[in-house]
Amino acid sequence: KKGDIVFGEVGLVRDSSVILYLSTVEADHTKKVLSVTRASLPIRMVSRDYVKHLKELFKIGDLVKAKIAFVAPYGIDVRTDEPELGVIRAFCAKCRKPLQLFGSQLKCLGCGDTGGRKFSTEYSLK
Repeated sequence: KKGDIVFGEVGLVRDSSVILYLSTVEADHTKKVLSVTRASLPIRMVSRDYVKHLKELFKIGDLVKAKIAFVAPYGIDVRTDEPELGVIRAFCAKCRKPLQLFGSQLKCLGCGDTGGRKFSTEYSLK
C-alpha cells in the first residue's frame, strides 16, 4: 500500500523511468517476501534535485530501497526522493564486483572504476 518501504533490483533503465523487480516489502515493522512484482520509478520521483539522465544514477542489478507512491490496477509507482531511499548496494558496470562508498563517491576495488548513483544514506558497503 502507499507509504510502504520496498526493496528491489533494477531490471531496466529507460530515459524517463527505472523498472524495479521488487523482492520484499517492509510494512507494519515486518518484512514480507513478495512474489515477482514490478514497479516503476518515474524520473520525477527519483530526487528532489534535477535529474538529467537516469543512466547516471541507476544501473541494472543495483539493489534499491524505495517507498510506494502510488498503487493502481495497471502498476505500482515508487519514489526514492528521500535521503534514506535509493541504491543500497551497487555493482561495477565493468567487472560486477560490489562498489564501495568513499565519501560521496562509489569505487570498485577490483578494477578501480568509479560510478555515480542515487545512493541511500543506508548504503551497505561504506
